[in-house]
Amino acid sequence: MSRTKRSFAVTRISADGTRDTRAGQVAVEEPLEIRAGGVSAATLMRTPGHDIELAHGLLLARGMITRVEDVVTARYCEGAIGGENTYNLLDIQLARPSAPQFIDPIPGDACGISAEQRVRELAANLDVRDTFMELEPSEIFALPGVLSQHRTRDLPTAVAGGTGRQDLDALNAVHKIAGHMLLDASASPALTLATDAQVGFEIVRAAAAAGFGAVATTAGVTSMAVELARATNTVLVGEVSAERFSVYAGA
Repeated sequence: MSRTKRSFAVTRISADGTRDTRAGQVAVEEPLEIRAGGVSAATLMRTPGHDIELAHGLLLARGMITRVEDVVTARYCEGAIGGENTYNLLDIQLARPSAPQFIDPIPGDACGISAEQRVRELAANLDVRDTFMELEPSEIFALPGVLSQHRTRDLPTAVAGGTGRQDLDALNAVHKIAGHMLLDASASPALTLATDAQVGFEIVRAAAAAGFGAVATTAGVTSMAVELARATNTVLVGEVSAERFSVYAGA
């Protein structure tokens, strides 16, 4: 299934006032509802493709699964609109329907709950590493080039173990990578997750749940990403370039 681009008539206006209308392409954005055990687990906007990986990565990050055997089946719901399959509703049957879900870091009734408390609550549900993994500077310096090799479209990119995924939402790309690593037993083991997007709380959450020892980005990081990385002993590196990088968590 390939539905990553759509064509529209686009009018380009130049500084000299000229107008040129022609066909232009944009990245496709479509909703995906993920149901686990018949209950809606998430509805998100994503770039279609690798939806099974996306679902596995998201459920892993939320603590609803911990291994590939926890998912019995994953299939698109047929006949969603007019008897045609829209491929925008994914039904997951879990082997453990009662599996707990990690606490949502930003719930609607979060009044009075501090960011620090959210980090502590989530870290308590993750398999926290005993120590930070050791950084290899040469590998970090190589990441901008690695990301560039996997950037086939102008979309956020995530890479780990030689596999790259893209999506209009950087977190979706990370979930797809995590799902791929979970689903493919032959996938090369990876300790570092690289991305070209700003790393926030949710990306560190997904990486820690998937077992990554480090998260590195060519962009910046947020305060809660730093706090969660330190609480889970996940190395966090930002502003990676060929000349320098910044270590926010780890040594």
